[in-house]
Amino acid sequence: MIQAITVMAGYTENGMLLVALALRFAMQLRLEDTVEQLMVKLSTRSAPISEEENYLYRLARVWHGVCNLELFFSLDGGKMPATVLRTTSRRIRALVNHPSRTSPDIRLLSQLELNILRSNAYVNIARHSQDLDESSLRSTVRDTAIELSLWLEEWSTIICSDTAAPDRPRAMTNLHIQYEWALITLYLKALSIFGDLLMTDFQREMVRSAKEAAVRHLQHLLETPTTPSSPNSLSPSQPPSPTYLSTFKWAIDFVWAKCAFSVLLVLKLSLLLRDPLPSIILLLRDAHQVLEELHKITVGHIAYFQILQTSVEKCEGALKEHMARLEQASGVEGVEIGGRGDAEDDFQEYAPSEFVFEWDFPGLNLRHVPLGWQDLFVDLDSVL
Repeated sequence: MIQAITVMAGYTENGMLLVALALRFAMQLRLEDTVEQLMVKLSTRSAPISEEENYLYRLARVWHGVCNLELFFSLDGGKMPATVLRTTSRRIRALVNHPSRTSPDIRLLSQLELNILRSNAYVNIARHSQDLDESSLRSTVRDTAIELSLWLEEWSTIICSDTAAPDRPRAMTNLHIQYEWALITLYLKALSIFGDLLMTDFQREMVRSAKEAAVRHLQHLLETPTTPSSPNSLSPSQPPSPTYLSTFKWAIDFVWAKCAFSVLLVLKLSLLLRDPLPSIILLLRDAHQVLEELHKITVGHIAYFQILQTSVEKCEGALKEHMARLEQASGVEGVEIGGRGDAEDDFQEYAPSEFVFEWDFPGLNLRHVPLGWQDLFVDLDSVL
């Protein structure tokens, strides 16, 4: 029953309520204690694995599945954490080496460890909200980025060594997407504690780092994971390999929401930072490709598909307006373009209700307000 409720939580607007219910049942059954029992057996086992240990492993899988989804809602949905996981990276790796472990378990355990890293980072960042010491905050962000990089490297090794995995290339792509998402939210979370940003070197670095991670995130979404093979094994009549986005047909709401938000974010940040027009055009082309791929498999996620479509259309309008203003100004000497046009204002103010009421993704309301002698970035989330 707990597993059924957890699965339902991933595909419904009432996900927070359902995952809270699943967690409550899991705690009533004391599933967390079964994890401790399993760890004791792992550390003291001297004989072949017993049926009891296999049973404990299955219960631990259920507990970690519920906790992982609860962490998603806490980190990205604005939900207050309902429990504190009593685990470490060392314990998680011990489960990876368990004979009962399956390939899906690797994805679950890697996500669990990543979300624990993100949760700890958010707690550390929140501690800087009182003194706003950029030097100390920079150290926190840098240390977390290093931890995330080590996470990617170590779990990449684990996945590559899992020879029994049916789809290692897709698992690797998924790992990179999770890594870039963690970086995006890390940098934007660090910015969110400042409120009005006068664009110090640190703050500008965070904005640019978030945009660069979002660009890489977009590129990974468009990958076509393939297993290396010899040229002789390739057949002209062989159908093309499915793209990574083709798996979204069965993805939970969070994955669709994250995809739509990340595309909207990278387009917004590229305009905010006044990236070169060719660069923005390439990003817009990639966003169109994401839209086309998802159009093939959109089932039950119409809202997020429409958000993605609207984001692309509004960005196109803003870009066309900006290019028209550039062309107009180029014909008049001494005229400079200042401020933004109506279309760009419309795009920058676009905040889908799903990202306001259902999810708590950072950076959506970041605004650029030119003040002549300085640039001001305003996070409207902190002033409204």
